[in-house]
Amino acid sequence: MKKAIITLFCAAALIATSCTPSNEEKAEKLIEETLKGYLFHPDSYKPLSTRVDSMFIDVTAIEPIMKASDEIEDLISKINSCERKIESAETSMDIYAPDGYSSRYSRGKYARAKEEKEEAEADLDKYTKKPSGQLASLKENVAKYHKGEFNGWAVSHRFRMLDGPGAIDIPGEMIFFCDEEFTNCIGYEIYKFENFIEIVEAVDEATSDDDIIDYFKEDNFLL
Repeated sequence: MKKAIITLFCAAALIATSCTPSNEEKAEKLIEETLKGYLFHPDSYKPLSTRVDSMFIDVTAIEPIMKASDEIEDLISKINSCERKIESAETSMDIYAPDGYSSRYSRGKYARAKEEKEEAEADLDKYTKKPSGQLASLKENVAKYHKGEFNGWAVSHRFRMLDGPGAIDIPGEMIFFCDEEFTNCIGYEIYKFENFIEIVEAVDEATSDDDIIDYFKEDNFLL
């Protein structure tokens, strides 16, 4: 009798285990519900592969890091633009530098170039001072991002879908961050998240604010 009870208990345990969805299955269900909310052709979604890993980061820091990075990149773009304007204005000033034979046209060109240079220099000074706030936010949130304790799941997911009015079948790859119970998640296209990781690594490796600025300057130049 005792042996029969043990056998029944083991069988029940096996059935319960087999009926419990795996983490991959839980993740795929949540991701499908999430993706179908904004895909152009929701019914075309087809999962290809899913990998679930333990997560030891604070995902609430991701958006602030991206926001601060975008603002720094925008400022650097404006700084580069000001420097180009100054260089162009100085070239014009050299060409139309007044002398005893300058025409009214030449004097006018010189005056306008001088004014453009002064305006660009004022803007450059303004933009150069601004990154300090964004840099502080960036460093603070990168430190927060490295939480160091388990708080959910990182899910790498590949899929296919029809995209756009032309209904082109294209592959997709995203990374999702899910809570421990697989009830909520946020996702990022893999290329965007790879860019994010590069920023985090640049901040981690930087020994000064100038190092961080140099990283964004190089990235801005490549764009």
